[in-house]
Amino acid sequence: MKYIKQENYSYKANDSSATKEDTLSLLDQVTEQKELLQNIKEEFPLNENLNIDGTEPAINLFNEIDNKKYDYDLSLNDLESLDFKRVDSGSNNFELRFSVVSEKDHKLLIRDVETIYDAKKKLLDLLLEINKFSNFMLRNDKRNELVAELEKLSKDEDINNKIFNFRFISSEGKEFLRSVVTKNRYKTYDNPIIFYISLIIIHNLSKDTNQKFYLDRMQISDSKLNASFLEKSGSEIGDGIKVKTGLLISNSELGDGAAKFNAEYEVENTEGKKVTVIKDTLATINHGNNPNTIKDNLKKSKKLKENQKETISAVKKIKWNNDIKQKDVLKLMASISHVKNAPQNLKEAMKKSIYQIDLTKQAYNVLEIFDKLDGFLKDEDPDIALILESKFDQWLTKLEL
Repeated sequence: MKYIKQENYSYKANDSSATKEDTLSLLDQVTEQKELLQNIKEEFPLNENLNIDGTEPAINLFNEIDNKKYDYDLSLNDLESLDFKRVDSGSNNFELRFSVVSEKDHKLLIRDVETIYDAKKKLLDLLLEINKFSNFMLRNDKRNELVAELEKLSKDEDINNKIFNFRFISSEGKEFLRSVVTKNRYKTYDNPIIFYISLIIIHNLSKDTNQKFYLDRMQISDSKLNASFLEKSGSEIGDGIKVKTGLLISNSELGDGAAKFNAEYEVENTEGKKVTVIKDTLATINHGNNPNTIKDNLKKSKKLKENQKETISAVKKIKWNNDIKQKDVLKLMASISHVKNAPQNLKEAMKKSIYQIDLTKQAYNVLEIFDKLDGFLKDEDPDIALILESKFDQWLTKLEL
């Protein structure tokens, strides 16, 4: 998915840790929900500079995501001038356009809004359950009839009793609807809030376990966040193999899932061949949780030290330097084929790289194979990379070495 604005960070040697003031400034980026922000500060206090390298430049990137974001609670009756705009000439891809008015006095609130991401689907399905029907009508050149039906439905009293939270964003003088979510359960945990909580949790974890962490990589967009923290020292497990354990944090402001804290590890040999593997989900933050519930849930992430021991024990059992067998190559190809929610062209490229290895009859060890697979994910959508790196853990344990 292409976002309105996106920034990437990769750790460089000597990247510095953020100060207390820099870290607290993350919460200043959230201009609404003052009571929530105060609760966050109370439940996740910070009284000193961070002890996580790479966080100063990462926080600076948050300042680059400066799009105005705002929410309204609306019903279908608050939308007028509904129409559909073809996204690409000659395609059947459409976005929904409308203006927002006040139901009480019909005052114009937002002019010429256009849906982005999955907002059209969410709006039509949450309010009317007609996204598939609308796509059918648009494919068959029935746009005018569809618009007329929407205008008719907007007068229905039962439908107008349905009120949802509409999430808007501004970009280059234009207004976009990026998501529609259920009003009753929704509490906004935007990326700066989740990143702030993550930093406090990992900073405290570093102090509790006496282990130094650094921010290895981060991708921040106007609506999503993915950040990977790894321990600095790592553990030598023999045969020139080092393993680093850490946490992967992911969050969406689009209401399509909880923020997640996943255990992960990185294995690397002396030749620079390495693979990142996603393991268990240690904790989640559901949009709608109050800060106290979040704090209780995130106590699970403090089990990282226990998880580290289990991870290192499991990693030691994998014979990373052993040559991979032909039947395991075929197993990997089949496993890649069965991965859901990953682009077909990516899966084909990964399978082709393994198939070529099989054809050459050269000896490749386990780490070299997974280094190749991991290489395909470096510039991939983080959501896709997370899916496949989660599969790596399953595939590695099934190798017959």
